[in-house]
Amino acid sequence: MNYTRINLKKGFIEKYDFGNIKLHAYQTNDLMKDESYILENDKNILLLEFPAFYDNLEEFQEYVYSINKNIIGKIFSDHPNGGTIFTDIKGYASEGTIKSMENGTIKGLVTNFEKAFEGTFAKEFHKITDVLKDDTINIGEFILNITYHEENIEIEFPQINCIYTHMLGHNCHSIVAGKSHAINMVKQLENYKEKGYNLILSSHHTPETLTDVDTKIHYLEDLQNIAQNTNNQKDFKEQMTNKFKNYDGLNYLDMTANFFFPEKNK
Repeated sequence: MNYTRINLKKGFIEKYDFGNIKLHAYQTNDLMKDESYILENDKNILLLEFPAFYDNLEEFQEYVYSINKNIIGKIFSDHPNGGTIFTDIKGYASEGTIKSMENGTIKGLVTNFEKAFEGTFAKEFHKITDVLKDDTINIGEFILNITYHEENIEIEFPQINCIYTHMLGHNCHSIVAGKSHAINMVKQLENYKEKGYNLILSSHHTPETLTDVDTKIHYLEDLQNIAQNTNNQKDFKEQMTNKFKNYDGLNYLDMTANFFFPEKNK
């Protein structure tokens, strides 16, 4: 889809016009390529996920204010940190995300990143004022269809025929927790194709298309074939890096190798 690019001081915006609703995708240009989203209709703004580093927060906040509309809420799935801005706005999250913030994957990641990035990581969590429970909700005339997972959610925006998921990344490695996970990921991506989504939104990549979905499906199929025909992490990672040259996310590939080949088989 066509978009207008707006360059900011550190990151940039890709602005998509769907008529009654506009989508502003903020690429932070941080070390993890974090992406945050702004949905705009005639009266309101809804925020989805937040930047992870302090030096993006002010820029993100200034851009949101420049739209000059009522900020109706902020919704979180995987990135509920960065909680030093928009503190008076309603915060929405599922019970799974809240539990993950309290004592799960999200808490563990934020704790580790806080240490690793030595004071630059925006560790403060947003206050969750409203717990998501329904399959379909309306926030300020934005319709959201929600699929609930153990520690996060997937959000379909039917008014613009887009879906948000944590990660896609057609040109980077993925965290794949074994064969069954790979199979389920392919099924999920095939479902995206059946739905014919305009865009797939995720937390670590600019918005992607169904062509990118095809690319990721082929990646997952090749990954399974390589895993089936190798016996250890070293050979697996070597074949994957040769097959997918210049792919980002080598740390994700390391994690995948650990899942497919336990530590003793290095």
